[in-house]
Amino acid sequence: MNLFIAPFVNALFAVYNLVGNFGLAIILVTILIKVILLPLVMPSLKSAQRIRELQPKLNKLKERFGKDKQALAKAQMELYKVEGVNPMSGCLPQIVQIAVLLLFFSAFNKVTSFSEGKLPLEQINSYLAQPLRIDQNFKFDLNFIGSNLLETPSKLFSQGFNMGWILPFVLLIGSGALQYWSAKLMMPAPTVDKSIVKETKDKEDDMMSAMRTQSTYFMPLMTIFIGWSFSLGLLLYWFTTSALMIAQQVVFNKINKK
Repeated sequence: MNLFIAPFVNALFAVYNLVGNFGLAIILVTILIKVILLPLVMPSLKSAQRIRELQPKLNKLKERFGKDKQALAKAQMELYKVEGVNPMSGCLPQIVQIAVLLLFFSAFNKVTSFSEGKLPLEQINSYLAQPLRIDQNFKFDLNFIGSNLLETPSKLFSQGFNMGWILPFVLLIGSGALQYWSAKLMMPAPTVDKSIVKETKDKEDDMMSAMRTQSTYFMPLMTIFIGWSFSLGLLLYWFTTSALMIAQQVVFNKINKK
């Protein structure tokens, strides 16, 4: 595991040495990660776009085979095959992105544990390349827009209203809002004719549509709920990642239209 975490720890220290602020280092490392992962993300974006383009044809198949789910599934797979679309092509990039997210979280926790004195100098140096290794006098500048990046929103909000609320409020509510926007862009609910849904005995279309709608609202709320106990540094990473995901999708959609 250390072998996989070490590149992220080195990236945080290397960028911090350049900019001198941990908040800026997190933002720049996040951008770097998204740029590196871009070739892996593109197949996922293209697959989602192609499936959206096929939605009218998929709706016609639902109208034709609405009561026969097995025949509908077979017809859908035939359509995907004819159109050259693989609905599973976006799975691997998503798995890679989740793995990178977990590795960054682990690296961030190592770095912040060192900042809090919970991780010995020798151990943090074991992750770092020789030119980046530090001594006992090294200290991170953890202040970013008036807040300490090791603090959590729950702790800061419990101290009464002050200017230190600005960053956690923006990151917490902003992350939820960006998550909602991203869900609307990346996973738009397909249009299902109400008459088809009524004819479906097991109401499967109804249930799937409801699940998609619920996830669109549930994930932003979960982001805010979980982020309540996250350090501001992790929230900054999540906020930046969400903003970059939306930027990727918007740019891709404009390029695709042209």
